[in-house]
Formats: sequence, C-alpha cells, structure tokens
Amino acid sequence: MLKYIKKILAFLSIVLLYFIIKEFVSMYVSLHSIHPVLAYAFVVVSAAVLVYFAGIPLYRIIKIPKAPAPLKSEANLEKELPKRFARLAENPYLKSIGYDLSSQPHTRDGYQQVMKVMRKESGRIRSKYVNRLFYSSAISQNGFIDAILILSSSVSLVKETFVLYNGRVSNRDLWGIGKQVYYSMAIGGSETVEHATGEIFSKLSTEGMRSVPFFDKILGSLADGFVNACLLTRVALITDSYCSTLVIRSEKDLRPSPAFIVSTATNITGGVQRRLFDEMKKLAGSRIRNAAMWAANPVKELFNTVKGGKGGEEEVLY
Repeated sequence: MLKYIKKILAFLSIVLLYFIIKEFVSMYVSLHSIHPVLAYAFVVVSAAVLVYFAGIPLYRIIKIPKAPAPLKSEANLEKELPKRFARLAENPYLKSIGYDLSSQPHTRDGYQQVMKVMRKESGRIRSKYVNRLFYSSAISQNGFIDAILILSSSVSLVKETFVLYNGRVSNRDLWGIGKQVYYSMAIGGSETVEHATGEIFSKLSTEGMRSVPFFDKILGSLADGFVNACLLTRVALITDSYCSTLVIRSEKDLRPSPAFIVSTATNITGGVQRRLFDEMKKLAGSRIRNAAMWAANPVKELFNTVKGGKGGEEEVLY
C-alpha cells in the first residue's frame, strides 16, 4: 500500500512540475513578444541563478564530510557516545561560543543537553531563511520564481545546517532530503495554496478587513508565501532531525507532523504577519496613495509600508 502511495505522490509531483515549466514558458513567450533579447537574457539569468544559488551550494554540501547517522537501536549506544562526543569536541560552532563539553557527562542525557545548544542555533538559521522566503515568495506572484526561491533557500539552508553540525548525512539520506526539496519546489511553484488561503482568509475576515484595498490579491499572495514558508520549514526540520537525533525507531521519527510544521512556521513568521495585519487594519476602508503601484503588487507595497513605519524591519523581513 505504501509503495502505491509513493508512486501516486511521485506522479502528482510531476504534474505539479508541469505547471512550473508552464510558468517558465509563459514568461519566456511574454518577454520574447517584447524583444527576443529579453527572452534570451531571461533564460541566461535563470540558469545563472540556479547555478549560483543551488548548484554551487549543492557541490559544497557534497564536499562536506559525512557524519554518523541516527542509530536504529540502543544496542551500540554506549560504544557510539564516545565517538559522538569526540566529534562534538571538534565542532567549530561549539568552539566559537566557548562551550565547555567537560561540563556535560558523556551520556545520552549529556548528549541531549549539547544538542539543545545546537538546535537553538539551527533554529536561528531556520528562522532567517523561512522569513526571507515568506517575504520574497509573497511578492513574487509567479510560480516559476517561487520554485527557484524554494530551491535556492532549501539548498542554502541545508548546507548551513550541515556546516553547523560539522557533517552531512549519507548519500542515501541526502537523496531523501533532496526528494523533500523537490516536492516542496513542485508544490510551492505550482501555487497550490487553496487550503492555506482559506485559513488566512478566516483569520482576516474575522477582523473586518474585507474593505482593505486589493484585499483579494494581498490574501492570495500572503497565503502563497506562508505555504512556501511551511514547505521550507519541513525541509529544515527534517534536516535538523537527521543531524541531531541520536536514536530512532524508524525513519518516521525524523519527519515532523503537519501540525508541528504549521505551528513552527507560524511562530517564525508570526511577528511579520502581525505587523502586516495591523497595517491592513489601518488601511481598511481608506484610500491609498499611488494606486498604480498598489495595483501592480499590493503585497510589496504593504511590506514597504510596514518596513518604512518601524525601525529595524529590514533585518526581519529580508
């Protein structure tokens, strides 16, 4: 049964990929109708972006030395712990913060205490990329661009996580993470955000915000950005689990539940969302300046309004 489900998911991901390619072709044709040089430049720039933001980081990931995988049982735990602590003693991040490994016993509990420190930094890395993707994909309004953003963000996030833990997973597990990135890119790039749109719509409609100018466009774009943030959060959590978990019963232990993924993504983007909602309350029922700019990309203008209204927003939003 599980085998058939995987085949169905693989088929659906190919269908979703079709929509991404369709978006790319549509952009190419539109630019070509303006001038052929623009279309060719678009292809070159797209290829360069893929190489720089995905290809090069992927090459660097492969060059990272492999780290021990999570144990499938506790049978060899006592023999494995000294090796794990020896690796932690060489961890660049722990050295940089002056962490004293001798303060922790070389036991399972001691190992978990060290991992709490590592996961905190991993969470900081995760928040940086998820917030950035939420913003950038919310204003992109294009499936192909979303796919590129998800791919580049995922690869860079995975690389930074491996660098933090001073080792990557095996080739087999790396392939597994790669499939999760592919699924995220296919889903996010195809703009299948109906259920998330409904959830965000419910939140906004209860706050009496239907009179906000360009409400529907803002709603759809924010939903798109939030779904993409959830997809990247899933990749981040799975990668962190591979690196920090000591013992697992099965591969399922490395995959977070959908509820936990949504909760984590909400916590990460919650601050930005609250500021956006507060600004939308101010705009409700009012006329806006520069209607042409808002009509073209209302979410971008909303982000700019929030960023301009409060100091220090640029670091959070970008």
